[in-house]
Amino acid sequence: MSSSINRVVFAGTRGLATRCLLFVIETSGKDHIAGILGASRYEKTWWRHETSEELWEVADRFGVPFFESIDDVPPLGTFLVSVMWNKIFPPHILARFDGGGINLHPGPLPEYRGSFARTHAILNGEKIFGVTVHYLSERVDRGDIIGELRFPVLPSETALSLDTRAQLYGYALFCQVWLRLLDGSATCRSQDELIAQEKRKACFYPMRTMAALLDSADVPRSAEELGRLYRALYLPPRIEPPKWLVERVMTNEVRTLARDVHLQGKV
Repeated sequence: MSSSINRVVFAGTRGLATRCLLFVIETSGKDHIAGILGASRYEKTWWRHETSEELWEVADRFGVPFFESIDDVPPLGTFLVSVMWNKIFPPHILARFDGGGINLHPGPLPEYRGSFARTHAILNGEKIFGVTVHYLSERVDRGDIIGELRFPVLPSETALSLDTRAQLYGYALFCQVWLRLLDGSATCRSQDELIAQEKRKACFYPMRTMAALLDSADVPRSAEELGRLYRALYLPPRIEPPKWLVERVMTNEVRTLARDVHLQGKV
């Protein structure tokens, strides 16, 4: 094991984080896990259907210190691993880790920095999506890329189905990258260089963009636009399409069904 990742602090949420943590323990040993950061052991998490074991349960099972706030984590680790962690690590926290850290981002970089990449990819009509593991930096989602996987976006994709598939690809990618970090064969690519070479375009999606989508008014839209917006906002239990959108989509579907039945009757 590389000395820079000898003492790991693992931070994450959702079932994907649990799976990745268990892989780290399996390949590195529990003694190399200095601490685990996750949701409160008293919180009924919205993602509890995704996993049979929360991070705090893994911590208890292996006798690893568990923390519910990054501010409570003492300077006991040299390397930070983040998987679906839902908060930004401030510079003074990142400075604690001499060996740096990595983050699993559920979207392709630098095209989908920020939040809810799955929703925005569907709205943008993307045919290809992806997941990325990158080094942590003071600038959100801008660290050098260590590994990435791209996969097709299906025609009927919803944010939920794309999120589910992204997690499957994300776990596979995380395992590949982690093993390369352990044996020292990991390489990286600068996002700035990819942008400068005009190979990729950078875009950042803040949380307020999602809020604006959910608060958008019922304005004239085509049936195709309505359907795409509905699929992009269908991410239960975290997000549900607004009531007006559900009603518009259902009305359009009824009209389409009635039209098809009418046309069949004329044949």
